[in-house]
This record gives sequence, C-alpha cells and structure tokens, in this order.
Amino acid sequence: IWVSGCATGQEAYSIAMLCIEHRSTLASPADVQIFATDIDERALQIGRRGIFPEGIADEVGAERLKRFFVKRGSQYHVTKELRERVIFSAHNLISDPPFSRQDLVSCRNLLIYLGPHLQKKLIPLFHYALRPSGFLFLGPSENISSHRELFKVIDAKYRLSERKGTSISSTSSL
Repeated sequence: IWVSGCATGQEAYSIAMLCIEHRSTLASPADVQIFATDIDERALQIGRRGIFPEGIADEVGAERLKRFFVKRGSQYHVTKELRERVIFSAHNLISDPPFSRQDLVSCRNLLIYLGPHLQKKLIPLFHYALRPSGFLFLGPSENISSHRELFKVIDAKYRLSERKGTSISSTSSL
C-alpha cells in the first residue's frame, strides 16, 4: 500500500490498523507493507516517531487505542506491531518515479492543493503504480472524472476506484 502525501502519518497508521485487523480474519493472511511518503522531511520524522498527543483518545476507539498504542505520560506511542508495517520515505510525486505494483494507493486531500494540470498528470501516475485491479482512494473533495478510462468507480461517496486494465505510458512528463 502506498500512502502518498502522508504528512505525519495518521492515515498510514490508520490503514495499517485496518489491515492488521482484517488479516486476523483471513485463512492465509498476507503480509502488509505500507509506504508512507511525503516531501516534508520534518513531517516524516514526526510520523517515524509514532508519538501522538493524548487527544487521539477522542478520535481512536478504546479497543484500537489499547491494541495499537502504549500510553507514556501524556502521549500515545504506536506499538511495534503497527510501526513495523509502515515505512516512511521522502518522495516527490512530481519528480520522483512512482512506486509500482501496489494493491492500494491512498492520496487523500493532496490533489486539492495542486493545480488542475498536475491533478490530471498524477491520476495516470497512480494508475501506473497499481497492480491490475488495484484500488485508488482519494479525499472527499477529489475525483477521477477526467480519467474514467483508467479507473472504475467502486464507491463514489468514499472516493474509492478500481484500476482498469488500460495501459498507459509510465513516462508521461509532469
């Protein structure tokens, strides 16, 4: 799984929690690795530490808080199990090569900060990054309407789309 524009890692850790929970329901669970990328090294350092303020108790359910965090003083630290699933890395979506063969690309609430030209260029990049039948997860204010040939909408409300088999060039210039 690739979480692009991960900032300080809350989304990457949230997806990791969901994957760990779902793994326990599978007869033959696969390993899960999440690549959390951003261009802001300061934000990545915060994410790598995996330390959150007491206020997360208002946002994370008690069961998940108990399973995935350890309280130390007024802070919550992610558990080793959770931390080992997430790799934080500096990555510039516009100039660095994309990750590839991903089952899920999550790019929530990043595209809205980019101009229309870059938005239109990044959707094919995400298509390239996904395995056939992989999924793209966008934010509530983002859509793929200009690239319906590349993705099939699975859930419009939650902005989840599935990669179509359409082939595109991986060397489109941004």
